[in-house]
Amino acid sequence: MRNGHGLPNQGRVRLKRLVQLKNETQKIRIGMLNVGMMNGKSREIVDLMSRRKVNKLYIQETRWKGNKAKELAKGYMLIYSGTDEKGRNGVGVIIDKELKGGINEVERK
Repeated sequence: MRNGHGLPNQGRVRLKRLVQLKNETQKIRIGMLNVGMMNGKSREIVDLMSRRKVNKLYIQETRWKGNKAKELAKGYMLIYSGTDEKGRNGVGVIIDKELKGGINEVERK
């Protein structure tokens, strides 16, 4: 028997999932976002993560000075690292309240 493309389809195994996890509770959603500048966007980003069910979001171009961690709305946490010069570069990660409980220590190098 042939399918619409003329290819045999008898005995073909269809993949139900690309990745099989041992424990279903280990599923997390990860995202990446270039924010351009973080000032005044934390609430908007938390809402985006909540709507899209993202557990961990890596952000670029925060343009914040220093290395800190801060609490955001709805139990989210931002850990960021910037340069000594304000207004340039900077990266960070925002994690949801479920993953936040698993963090014991943040080491910056």
